Amino acid sequence: MDWLTEQIQLQKEQATMYEEQAFYTALQQTSDELALRIEQRQGELDGRIWNATNW
Repeated sequence: MDWLTEQIQLQKEQATMYEEQAFYTALQQTSDELALRIEQRQGELDGRIWNATNW
């Protein structure tokens, strides 16, 4: 995700129109949200795998 964040920031800095900058800002927010959801799902999966009552 670091690479993606860097690329979005680079494109946003190079954007000359407000609409483009707004697009890259929204894209960054979406990327951050997806990263958070992935992390949460991984945690949920780990919790379910290590739940001894289900063994």
